[in-house]
Amino acid sequence: MTLFLLKLTLAWGLFALLYTLLLRRETFFRANRFYLLCAVAAGIAFALPGAWFFKTGADSGLAAALPIVTVGLSQAEVMAAQWNWPDFLWVLYGAGATMALLRMLWGLLRLATMISRGQKERLSDACILVRSSGARVPFSFFYWVFVPEKTSAESAENISDAMLAHERAHARGWHSADVLLMELLCIIFWFHPLAHWYRRALRTVHEYLADADASSRTDKKQYGLLLIRQVQPGLSFALVNHFFQSPVKQRIIMLMQHTSPVSRIWKYGLVAPLFCFLLLLKYQAPAQPANEAQVPKENKVYTLKDIDQLPRYPGGEVALIKFLSENIRYPEAARRDSAQGMVVVLFTIDKTGVVTDVGLPSGKNQALQEAGWRQDFMDEAVRVVKRMPKWEPARAKNQAVDIRYTLPVRFRLQ
Repeated sequence: MTLFLLKLTLAWGLFALLYTLLLRRETFFRANRFYLLCAVAAGIAFALPGAWFFKTGADSGLAAALPIVTVGLSQAEVMAAQWNWPDFLWVLYGAGATMALLRMLWGLLRLATMISRGQKERLSDACILVRSSGARVPFSFFYWVFVPEKTSAESAENISDAMLAHERAHARGWHSADVLLMELLCIIFWFHPLAHWYRRALRTVHEYLADADASSRTDKKQYGLLLIRQVQPGLSFALVNHFFQSPVKQRIIMLMQHTSPVSRIWKYGLVAPLFCFLLLLKYQAPAQPANEAQVPKENKVYTLKDIDQLPRYPGGEVALIKFLSENIRYPEAARRDSAQGMVVVLFTIDKTGVVTDVGLPSGKNQALQEAGWRQDFMDEAVRVVKRMPKWEPARAKNQAVDIRYTLPVRFRLQ
């Protein structure tokens, strides 16, 4: 988890830095919206662990894979020990995520209530105008545009055509879909400041888009004055777009700014080298471990495609799983840490059926670490594999041959 968060912070931070330095003040609002959404998704994709089954060049097609053997430890045994600090962190995370989820659900419930009780009117662009007593200022959620139910002469003046055009632009642009997506992101990553930064940045771009659409129907200066006059506290919904969305000062600056020349589109090309840099970090070939068990050069190790008959454990696969399950023990240190994870043991069954060259797969350190690899897990799995009885060897062209095998062992709390 720590490695995931470090990678996520690195990717999100680099994308946010590029946006802040080069893209934020450009008037390519739709491109900026797309950029921010892709940056969030790319950061998560970069942070996710790679393949856990270790299919890389050196071993591809070389080692036959045995079924995953799971070594369990009952939850009662774990809870009998005193809680460690990771347990408290998970409880804290769950509490924060629950509060954020409840906040979103409460907002959706309030919106649903206002829609069901309000006076509805379908507009020409398929938007639905909802007059509700719960709305003190205009705001929108998907295709529903909410306005105050009672419109006095003063409030009717305040709810101008430009304000309604602003909210209808939000509706036509499906900005609420982005809002919901970012709310879900901030539920999962409620503790991460960059998640909230992306939410604010995307909401600001939504306002730029709606302002550009609404101001095109009137004089820009008059629209800017309307923004200034209407700066006041209003209905605070986390899930809606409304005319009084902050920051007003930045909105006015972008409203009055000249359209960015097309030549500046080159800035978005900088995403490509940044993305390639992250890909190199994610998929770089890890160094080969010094303690890797090497196959003797004088012995040819056959691949699966050359084998006529696979090796056979005495008693078959069921007996093999039973042997491993009965002999592999949950390491005491891992028990105390409530740790779980998976390791992969690589070994050779030689032409006499003896298990040899037991060790770690080559060049897989990073992938193993992401799968919860621990040295005590590896040591325990290797210890038991070395104790295996003789197999019936593999055969190719009616001759006994050496073959390489991988054995995944998962240590899991039940």
